[in-house]
This record gives sequence, C-alpha cells and structure tokens, in this order.
Amino acid sequence: MSVALLVQALLVVLIVGWSMVFAARRLLPVTSRRVWARLLDALDRPALPAWAHRLVNRLRPRGTQGGSCADGCSACGGCAAAARAPAEEHPLTFRPREKN
Repeated sequence: MSVALLVQALLVVLIVGWSMVFAARRLLPVTSRRVWARLLDALDRPALPAWAHRLVNRLRPRGTQGGSCADGCSACGGCAAAARAPAEEHPLTFRPREKN
C-alpha cells in the first residue's frame, strides 16, 4: 500500500467520522451531550495534571440534564413567545369543473 492510498484512506475516515459526529449532534443533541459528558467524566481522573483537568472542564457540555423548555433547543416549538392569536380559518371549497 502506497503512502498516497494510506493518506487518502485516513482522510476518508476523518471526513466520515466528522460527519457522523456532526449528524449526531444535530439530530440527537441531548443524547450527544450526555455521551460527551460521560466520556469526559471517564477522562477526568485525579492522576491527571492540572492542564488536563482544565481542558476537561472547558470541553464539558453545560446542560446535560435532558430536554426541557429551559434549555433553549427550540426543537419542539413549545418554547416560542407568548400565545399568539389563532389564525383566521379559511375553509376549503371544492367546485366541479366547468365543461367546455
């Protein structure tokens, strides 16, 4: 295997991995925050140096309790502004085609 093929395979793996992480964060935000928090909890060990603890604390997600109206995700539309006036109803009316 040549070096060019190895570099190409490495780039493909990195791009696919990045797109999987992006899709997971976009489509499953609460789950991805929980997984990220668990991963960082596993890395946060007392034997690590101080700079590693600062890095783990900086990378730790802020809201990992779960989805609620206070987390600002605006995925369900339930966190919208105060209740709006209901839209005016326009019933559908069907008419037969005119014969020519």
